[in-house]
Amino acid sequence: MEIRQLSPADARAYQSLRLLALQESPTAFSASHGDEAGRSIEEVSARLVPAKDGSICMFGVFDQAELAGFLAVVHPQREKLRHCIELAGMYVAPPYRRRGFGGALLKAAIDHCQSVNGVRQIKLGVNATNVAAKALYESVGFESYGVEPDAMHVDGIFYGEEHYILRICSVA
Repeated sequence: MEIRQLSPADARAYQSLRLLALQESPTAFSASHGDEAGRSIEEVSARLVPAKDGSICMFGVFDQAELAGFLAVVHPQREKLRHCIELAGMYVAPPYRRRGFGGALLKAAIDHCQSVNGVRQIKLGVNATNVAAKALYESVGFESYGVEPDAMHVDGIFYGEEHYILRICSVA
């Protein structure tokens, strides 16, 4: 298993896995397969260019050379919000679940967040019905602080989004 930040060179693998994720787990993402299927490889590549300061990046977990999962890190640039980082769009392909890939990916992203100067907390949102994802987040210390009812509407069904926070201390 290898975990590293994705780059534009990973665009085809990322796009393929992202489209699979949107088909296989449509209630886990705010984007739909239709939203993403028409993106050019150039658009996907541009999304994988990490910010020079590490404030925005995409982590990937690999099995050999195969991309098995991904997780985005987004650090707001507005002064009043710079103490927070958000994790978004986490996905691990079915063959790699319950094998430590998700936990390792999450821990790598948390380590990265802790290295960003001034960050005090990490936030994320998850479909309130996704028991496995919530258990993973809670296993590394995230705590739920509320549910937004009817946050997403997929195939005629409304889903709540549960909000989580992990408080960290970073030297400012």
